[in-house]
Amino acid sequence: MQKVYNIWNTSIEIFDNFIEDNEVYEQLKKESFIKETEKIQIIKTLTSAQEKLFQLVNVSVINYCEKNNINFNNLFINNIYKGCLYQYDEHQVNTHLYEPHHDMVENSLITVLYYIDSSYTAKNWCGGELTLYKHLTFGDYPSNCINVLPKQNRLLIFPGFNIHRVKPYFGKKPRTSLLFGYGVKDQPKSVPLTV
Repeated sequence: MQKVYNIWNTSIEIFDNFIEDNEVYEQLKKESFIKETEKIQIIKTLTSAQEKLFQLVNVSVINYCEKNNINFNNLFINNIYKGCLYQYDEHQVNTHLYEPHHDMVENSLITVLYYIDSSYTAKNWCGGELTLYKHLTFGDYPSNCINVLPKQNRLLIFPGFNIHRVKPYFGKKPRTSLLFGYGVKDQPKSVPLTV
């Protein structure tokens, strides 16, 4: 099921039950555990299940680009990260993911987040939401942010320039994910402003 949210002149798309092939989904779950919080995944080393996911992600990004007047042919996949959040403790206070950030530093015009697994159920809130901000001033809170629950087999597409962060995660099993960043091939060169 697809949900499209057009808020703040930003298009955010969410797909629930994104992978219909249960065998592929179960394989992704098995492959998703890592010791680190995040780890870069080299595109040449994608497993067969990750490759099938990437093909589906690409189709979704092409459709996203068409709807949002973005030239997909001028994009390239510039990073893929495995994410594995374990139950929150005080040592994670300064973890990059928990701080507001954007993905433009990694040259990601479009960010795609695929939640593989978590402890989240409709009856079991466990945190770990991705919070997307309109801006970081809180004068119009709570309408300046949207929280996306870490539901299993959920895909989220949003602009990489959106400020976002992960809320602390308290689930018993790790919150695992794959993140795909799409960069721009022919970026205009900018000159620093000197006044």
